[in-house]
Amino acid sequence: MSSLRSFWPPSPPSTRRPRPISSIPIWKSRDMRYFIEHETVLEYPEAVREHHVELRLTPREDSYQRLLGITLETEPTAGLRGYRDYYGNQVTCFDIIQPHRRLVTRMRAEVENTLANPFDFQPLSPGDEQERLREALRTTPALYDYILSRSPATPNLGRLDQGFAFPCHEPGRPVLESVQQAMEWITTVLRYKAGVTTVHSTLAQALTAAAGVCQDFAHLLIAIVRSWKIPARYVMGYLASREEGAEEAPPATHAWTEVFIPGRGWTGFDATQQILANDLFIPVAVGRDYLDAAPQRGSFKGDAAGDNPVIRLSISQQ
Repeated sequence: MSSLRSFWPPSPPSTRRPRPISSIPIWKSRDMRYFIEHETVLEYPEAVREHHVELRLTPREDSYQRLLGITLETEPTAGLRGYRDYYGNQVTCFDIIQPHRRLVTRMRAEVENTLANPFDFQPLSPGDEQERLREALRTTPALYDYILSRSPATPNLGRLDQGFAFPCHEPGRPVLESVQQAMEWITTVLRYKAGVTTVHSTLAQALTAAAGVCQDFAHLLIAIVRSWKIPARYVMGYLASREEGAEEAPPATHAWTEVFIPGRGWTGFDATQQILANDLFIPVAVGRDYLDAAPQRGSFKGDAAGDNPVIRLSISQQ
């Protein structure tokens, strides 16, 4: 008997371990141009049909990142259509109606990133920050989605029976400084360890295990910042190699947090690496938590349960 099954193929967690900030170059003399290839292979022990899939694999465009070109392919071949979701992500959809036991999605993109120095902005006084935030919330009510949203991944911290003294944002302190302090605090309660959590793990489970991957670090920072009534969102993307020719772990999708800094706007913070996002970070999709920004999800009819996806990813500098 066939059934309708939903799937969120988990991307393998980034195997890049945190590095000392002194080992990570931030300022560069030229814009960074990257060529990205991302292939996902799903295989099933029995044929499935009526496969409906959504991809969030198109790199975002903003003040610092420009998409120079992109191609998307599927095997079996399918007609692609697209739309922009509520969070501004480009979504590519397709359907494969006929029975099949293998699904391949392949994305190739070229992007240019100019965010060499994330500190290159004029900070506001704490009083001006508060006023600017109030104005932003008044004129852009959608920002409240990134304050009020709660989920098992980004819960109300006051309801977690964990006994932690979570960081606070003290009046009179710049938001940037408070977020940096929160990032440092996270390393006292979470250590990076792959395999302890999955994409479906709750924040409470990660805190109980005192370990997790980039997704868990990002979710914890989001929950902390939202408790301050400041917008924070989840980012799925890629982290390029720090130096060409350097020995690095195989590339993987990465996760970090963006916080709305009054006077600057959305600013990336990587709690795993303990740095602000710079031109090595390639944002692809954003949302309230992982489920809003999952690179691939969908549903199919059939009894087969898909194995873990095989993901091949390469990022090269042009």
